[in-house]
Formats: sequence, C-alpha cells, structure tokens
Amino acid sequence: MKTVGMETKGLEAKMEEAAAEIAALLEKVFSTDAERAEGWQKLNESMRYSLLQEGAKRFRPTLSLLTADALGVDRSLVLPFACAVECVHTYSLIHDDLPSMDNDDFRRGKPTNHKKFDEATAILAGDALLTDAFGIVAEAYVEEPEAAVRSILELSRAAGSQGMVGGQAMDMAAKKKSFDFEDLRLLHLLKTGALIRVASVGAAIVAGASEEQIEDLSDYASSLGLAFQVADDILDYSQEHPESGSYCALLGPEKTRELLQELTDEALEAIIDWDEKAEALRELAQFNLYRSR
Repeated sequence: MKTVGMETKGLEAKMEEAAAEIAALLEKVFSTDAERAEGWQKLNESMRYSLLQEGAKRFRPTLSLLTADALGVDRSLVLPFACAVECVHTYSLIHDDLPSMDNDDFRRGKPTNHKKFDEATAILAGDALLTDAFGIVAEAYVEEPEAAVRSILELSRAAGSQGMVGGQAMDMAAKKKSFDFEDLRLLHLLKTGALIRVASVGAAIVAGASEEQIEDLSDYASSLGLAFQVADDILDYSQEHPESGSYCALLGPEKTRELLQELTDEALEAIIDWDEKAEALRELAQFNLYRSR
C-alpha cells in the first residue's frame, strides 16, 4: 500500500488538473444567456446543474487527456472529445436517476436533476446533452473529417444500443432474473465499459494515433472499464444486504477482488511496451485497483 500511495500522488494532481480543464471548456460551451427565452434558460440551468456539479470524478474525460499525454500530443487536441464524453456520461446519470429508472432522489449528496427541477426538464436536459455531445465533436474536428466521422461513430456505438443504453436495458432486466458471470460481464462491458473504452479510443483517433496504438488503447481501456465496475461493486458491497446483479453477490467479495486484480493486470499488459509517457495510464489502473470511492 505504501508504494501505491507514492505512485498515485502525482496522478491525483494530474486528475485534478484535467478535471479543471474539462470544467472550464464545459462552462464555456454551456454558458448562460440572459437574452434567451425563459424555457431555454431553465433547460440550460438544468444541464449546467448536473454537468458542472462539484464532486464529479471526471474519470472518463480525464482518461481522454491522459491518453493524449501517453501519445505525446497536446491535450487541447482531445479536449473537445473529452468534454463530449462527459456530456454523454452526465446525460446517462440524469436519466438513470429518473423515477422510471432507478428512482433516486440524491446524487453526490445533492438532489437529483428531476428533484431539483422537474421530470420533464430532466429528460430534456439529458436529451440535449446527448445530442450536443456529437455537435461538439463535429464542430471541433471539422478540419479533420475522417477523424471526426470515426470518433463520432465510436462514441455513438459506445452510447447507444450496442453500448451504454443496451447495458442499461440489460441491467433493468437483471433486477428481475439471475445473471451468470458471462451475462454480468457483457452487461458491464456495455453499460460502464463502453464509455470508458471510447474515452481513450476516441481521444486516440482525434489525436492521430496509429492503428496499433488504437488497438493497444482499446485493450487497455476495455479491461480498465470492467475493472472500474468491479471496484465499484466491491466498494458498494454489504454482507448483510448484497446487491443482486453485482460481482460480489455472484462470486463473493474475495473472488471479486481477484477478478479486479486480473483485469488490472490485463490493462497494464496492453500497454507494457509503451514508454514513460504512458506512466499516468498505468498509474490510473493502479489507482482504480486501490481507490476508496
């Protein structure tokens, strides 16, 4: 544990710096406008409430920026894509909290969007963030049409029925039946893993990475995405009330920790031949292995 603390100290500073860069661009993209109609202002306030909320981990867009670092390119090249990923992630949280989904009243210690505003506004805020995400990518990379189209395609697949939304549908079904290990793995590859994978892969595409580099990052981020969910399951585990549809409930906490270590090792193996510029990606995998929240 001592060496892990030493390894992640620099990483945490990088993560804070990345989160600040992302928040600054999101603030600019979704700025307020007192001249606009009242309904638009309410929508904008609702979007900003969830998107710019303090306490957001910004794990996915931070991964995009650390990918840029690993590739040796300026972070500004991937920053718009990183922000688009955060828009998609925030939309998913707003919709997941709705009464028809998980029916949550609080997120990060604050009222959920539909509790702060109303259900219709929350739905529209999520719709707008998802749609605007693709506009951000298209506008930012209009001079690089091949990279723009490919990154939009990757983000669409990660967010839609073949990714996050498909995983959410499986998760809702899981509440009504028992899943085996392979079902659970597929669920989390889609619901959680797909957006984490595209945060790295999409950043690599707009940064002009080689196909070999993109493949390595896809393997790395796919394993990291699953590891992220497994770590969450361990953190949320309650022996008295084990949550159904979780790795801990299916495998038990000890086997789940072994799985987390295996996935972390897989992520690290994917970039084993990368140079020191990828050190933050390695540290991120280790950070997730030992994170406390």
